[in-house]
Amino acid sequence: MQGFLYKLQEFMRGRYGFDELGIVLIVVSAVLNLVSRFIFNFPVRITLQFISLALLLYFIFRVLSRNCYQRSRENDIFKPAFTKVKDFFKITYRKFKDGRTHRYYKCPACKAQLRVKNVKGEHTIRCPKCGNQFKKKIR
Repeated sequence: MQGFLYKLQEFMRGRYGFDELGIVLIVVSAVLNLVSRFIFNFPVRITLQFISLALLLYFIFRVLSRNCYQRSRENDIFKPAFTKVKDFFKITYRKFKDGRTHRYYKCPACKAQLRVKNVKGEHTIRCPKCGNQFKKKIR
């Protein structure tokens, strides 16, 4: 077994390997493949399986690529968009979890999400990001 791992390490030396974009490609490919199993419309099913296979092949291409600079640039372009999506789901989950105890407001100046305890009355909310103050009434 040690010989196999050594040969695998030697093979991967100088190649790009895994990154965040690669992980997302694998997950999306697996989800599309799973969804296609439950669709009975043949053209849609084949299309989803084709897209899933294309994403998987692109992942393999990226992992085995020796052009590390280009793959790194692709990942750097992908990161900000993925961070926005990840933050959206994180905030949505927190809103669902804290639904009874807290309220969420957007700062009118910088659009940051602010979490305020759910206490009746008029409150002056100060944004910690930009320092803007605004009033909200909780009923």
